[in-house]
Amino acid sequence: MDIELAAQMRSTTGKGAARSLRRQQMVPAVVYGPKAEPLPISLAANRLEKLLREMGEESKLLRLNIEEGADRNVRQVLIREVQVHPVRRQFLHVDFYEVPLDHPIVVEVPVELLGEPVGVKEGGLLNLIRRTLSVRCLPGEIPEKVSVDISGLEIGSAVHVADLVNQVPFELTDEEQLTVVTMNAPEGLEEAAGAGEGEEVGESAEGGEVTAE
Repeated sequence: MDIELAAQMRSTTGKGAARSLRRQQMVPAVVYGPKAEPLPISLAANRLEKLLREMGEESKLLRLNIEEGADRNVRQVLIREVQVHPVRRQFLHVDFYEVPLDHPIVVEVPVELLGEPVGVKEGGLLNLIRRTLSVRCLPGEIPEKVSVDISGLEIGSAVHVADLVNQVPFELTDEEQLTVVTMNAPEGLEEAAGAGEGEEVGESAEGGEVTAE
């Protein structure tokens, strides 16, 4: 089901007009795409904030209802960029990308970890490296999550994109060697292992059994 968002056409552009909109708790925005000229619009800041909070890191197709007087123009869009003031945390501008529904697009989709890893039960530390992965699909088929089964993850092992390619019903476009999640040994075990390796090298050197190539 599409997520709906209301917007209004704006007849004036430029910095002055944008500042005026922000004083009215509105956000200047633009809709652009491969089949249409850029369309200047505005939308309520509180509605945008609520939408972004609900969406989180997910890329979702939005049904943008643009009002111009008594007329209404509906566009299917994705949010491409949200500009926020670094100090006041005020919305400055939003870019919406109008997507052709019959052409695949690449979007970022959140990673969801499933299961309790074997390594955690042994004291290992789970480290999520990539919170999102790039997915190529039709706009109407954007998955909510990329599910990763980590129940068999042992200490010292990792999951890479290559491990997921044949496990998901959509195309992953990140490089296959990209690491998604790792299971690290506890710091105490890592330090002990490092010390043990140093002692072995020292003993071998003292015994004259180590040869340099």
